[in-house]
Amino acid sequence: MLYHAITDLIGNTPLLEIDPQVHGLRHVRLYAKLEYANAFGSVKDRIAMGMLAPHLADLRATGKTVLEASSGNTGKALALLAAVNGLGFKAITNRIKVNEMRMLLQLCGAEIEELPGLSDCPDLSDPNSYTVAAANLAASHPDEYCYTDQYFNAANWRSHYATTGREITEDLPHTDLFIGALGTCGSSYGIGQYLRERDLATQVWGVIAGPGHHIPGVRNANELWEVGFFDRSFYQQVLEATTDDAIDGVLALLRGCGMLCGPTTGATYTAALRQLRELDATCTQPYHVVFIACDRVEGYLSYFKTHRPELFQPAATARPRVHALTAAAIAQAPEIGGADLVTQLGEPLIIDMRGNFPYSIGHLPTSINILDEFLTRMVEEGRVFAPERRIVLVCRLGDISRRFAAFLCAQGYDAVSLRGGVTDWKAAGQPLERSAHA
Repeated sequence: MLYHAITDLIGNTPLLEIDPQVHGLRHVRLYAKLEYANAFGSVKDRIAMGMLAPHLADLRATGKTVLEASSGNTGKALALLAAVNGLGFKAITNRIKVNEMRMLLQLCGAEIEELPGLSDCPDLSDPNSYTVAAANLAASHPDEYCYTDQYFNAANWRSHYATTGREITEDLPHTDLFIGALGTCGSSYGIGQYLRERDLATQVWGVIAGPGHHIPGVRNANELWEVGFFDRSFYQQVLEATTDDAIDGVLALLRGCGMLCGPTTGATYTAALRQLRELDATCTQPYHVVFIACDRVEGYLSYFKTHRPELFQPAATARPRVHALTAAAIAQAPEIGGADLVTQLGEPLIIDMRGNFPYSIGHLPTSINILDEFLTRMVEEGRVFAPERRIVLVCRLGDISRRFAAFLCAQGYDAVSLRGGVTDWKAAGQPLERSAHA
């Protein structure tokens, strides 16, 4: 089939039924909308086109640079759309966690501005947040930049309402349940809204990352409030997924169906399947479920190598992994109360695993800041701390820190978790310090 423009290859993606022998469900019929078949390889191609298309004529005339707060697929799609239209593209981000994406943006000719990372996700109250920085740059230089603003631009969800939702309905006249990973929430809201308007009985589920788990493109519960399209009441269920869920799901779909999908899709599939098994047991007739296969796996090989190195070295002995701990092992992790710890300040090594921004505005005296994802890499590589010194792990609520305390204890360290985290420490009136730049 002949096409004359790359943008003609955005949309009209296939809907693939997953072989029941792969998922093992009797009554549930499971379908993947293969959004990685879009021209630039992801579900974000649609919103990039939707946000940019109305402005292209003006941008070509004025030569403005396209600007977005993105370190992922939206940035990639916008960079390519800008390039083929003779425009510049600038991405502002706080931290690109997957190195392949940085390299790809550079290959597309994008200008990348990485901020120090005082916040781990968009935070409208933080002047260092990359979304705030992008908005401020566009406002102060209106003649230089066109800010697409994926987090609050209604063209995001409307692109999926007008195209993706319609395509699903054309291929599958009745959908009982739609499941989407929650990032900007534009795809799940737009598609879900379209399906619901045609059948009020259609359910919409969302998938988020569990506490302490990094899944590219998926937010955790504490981050969703920053997204303009998130409305908890819109979703009948919001399921949590782990890093292992994401990897296990990718392997199941890749090896079982030949789907070259990324970790967002893997997380969605595994979390959904866990819940669908219960539903399948009560079904007496076919139940049609659609989920989004967001992007391709090739851009995340370093993610898989970091979290599951044995996949690339099958003959090597698998190293212990923080997120492989069982609930029983985590429950055995020792804890220390704030009243006891306050008398020992200066003796143990206190590691605060929260993001840089919350750490900067209030942390325990003498504590150091190592973000949980970086601490994971450090401790999984081997012994990195002095074995004779006690380690106190600190997080917001005491749940993530307990997992790390259990892991370090298993590695021979004297490690404890601060019970109740910084939340209980602060509530008890214990001392907190601010960083100089806060």
